[in-house]
Amino acid sequence: MKRSVVSGVLVGVALSLGACSTPQFQTLKIFDSPNRVVALQAMSDAYGGKGYDHPISLTTEEMTRLLKGIRVKRGVMGGTYHPALSDTEIQVFVPHLVNALQKSTKEELVTFFETAHLDDVFDLTTSGGLFVAGGNFYVVLSNFSVKTRAWQDAEQHEASYRGRPLEQINPQPGRLVFEPEKYMVESPDGEIGSRFQGKPWQVAIRYKEFLGTVK
Repeated sequence: MKRSVVSGVLVGVALSLGACSTPQFQTLKIFDSPNRVVALQAMSDAYGGKGYDHPISLTTEEMTRLLKGIRVKRGVMGGTYHPALSDTEIQVFVPHLVNALQKSTKEELVTFFETAHLDDVFDLTTSGGLFVAGGNFYVVLSNFSVKTRAWQDAEQHEASYRGRPLEQINPQPGRLVFEPEKYMVESPDGEIGSRFQGKPWQVAIRYKEFLGTVK
């Protein structure tokens, strides 16, 4: 059975469990290391039922340019914007994200997860996803350097966030932007999350216009 068929079966299972719940399972691990994961995740209502524009082919240079433009600001008032991912994180993640988009189906988005050691007790967790839909490139940030106890995501912990990168550990006010801002989509319609569980930070980009190429 081909993987696309398998993912379709998984989506059907997720739908049978209830349309209001986001399936918390990954269909394919693209990259898996002790502190980082890139995977594909099936979504029961991908882009409002219209499906994503996947698979998509981007070069590593194009993905790098897109990720370098993502900025994050914590809080609701004032503050400054900072890069969502460091140069080192981008360098590590980019080839796996490019590979994931090439292998994704119309029902799967790409997820990423990372933990950084803070001290003997705490880690910092960053996670989210990305997808292309309606001609736009979306970046979703569910967690941004969220302080968690080191044991919280241990393999034996039943509520491991490693396999649930779109779930918010400790929802915080803030937002994502893309620079240059003229390429941002003002009212994106591909939001992840719900009014009950909260929505991760998200930004949509007119990526073809920004990259100056036609995919």
